Amino acid sequence: MTLFAAIAVLFTALSIGLVVWPLLRSGTGTHPLAATLTALAIPAAVVLIYLLVSEYDWRESAAAAPAQSAVSAEARSMEEAVASLERRLKDAPADEEGWILLGSSYLRLNRPAEAVTAYQRALDASGGRSVDARLGVAEARIVLDPGSLTGPVGDEIEAVLKAEPRNPKGLWYGGRLSLARGQPAVARERWTALLELSPPERVRQIIETQLAELDGPATASPSAQVAAQSAPAVGSGSSISVMVSVSDTLRAQVSPSAPLFVFVRDAENPGPPLAVIRRKAQELPVTLQISDADIMLPGRTLASVATATLVARIANGGDPIAKPGDVYGEASWQRATVPGGPVAIVIDRVVR
Repeated sequence: MTLFAAIAVLFTALSIGLVVWPLLRSGTGTHPLAATLTALAIPAAVVLIYLLVSEYDWRESAAAAPAQSAVSAEARSMEEAVASLERRLKDAPADEEGWILLGSSYLRLNRPAEAVTAYQRALDASGGRSVDARLGVAEARIVLDPGSLTGPVGDEIEAVLKAEPRNPKGLWYGGRLSLARGQPAVARERWTALLELSPPERVRQIIETQLAELDGPATASPSAQVAAQSAPAVGSGSSISVMVSVSDTLRAQVSPSAPLFVFVRDAENPGPPLAVIRRKAQELPVTLQISDADIMLPGRTLASVATATLVARIANGGDPIAKPGDVYGEASWQRATVPGGPVAIVIDRVVR
């Protein structure tokens, strides 16, 4: 829109020049006054006509600009801090805490593969003894591939909990692991223990929501059951319903055995995905319910998100990180404009 405004000003100035300059050159008494009035009238007429014809909302644009600038400034500041830390660690490769901080920063910047490497460097620097580094490696691998939770990554979390039964991050991921392995009683035990450690309020809300879902509606109060039954399924405080399909033009490029990833990204806060669901491409078309049980970031909930970008991607190469040849689709979701049914995501684009 800035380019349009610049072009409009340029053409307005040319129009004034073409009309006013001949009047000024004539040198007669009335022509300078006419030239002045014309020079004022032309831009006034341009602005009036634009306001009557255009539907562009300048107020919305002006309001959005500071927010976008703030996000960009924060992202630049974060990148600069990470670059500075990277330079420092080149001179101090045995700095265990520095590598842990770098791994955490990489996760915030949605660079999980690099986070794995940084946390592994911290683990090596500690001689394999750092619990924070072990859990950091596990968390980054889960962000890379949510399905890895039930594999060796889950075994590592169990080992950490055996060494430190009251480790907060270990208890959180240990509860998720227990649910994935069909052990809801163990998940309840671990999340109850996490509540006893007085976590931050946002984390507490997530844990209490998870425990309530484990208990089921049968144990809830009658008023809570009525509220749950009458609450909208789409975009409610703890869930977003999506319907994923693939376009006819790309259907031939989809391997039925390839993993399907559905991500929820907070549109106002850049970083790793807020929530992830993994399925198989052969299930398409499929309707999914994304809830706080799919949250990847401790301390966050779907209820805290006002606008989100929903991404469905089929990883033909099997890699959670987007690679050329993968196919994907996107949709926008806003809590203030919840639709009457699932949010439709059509996979109709190819990663280049």
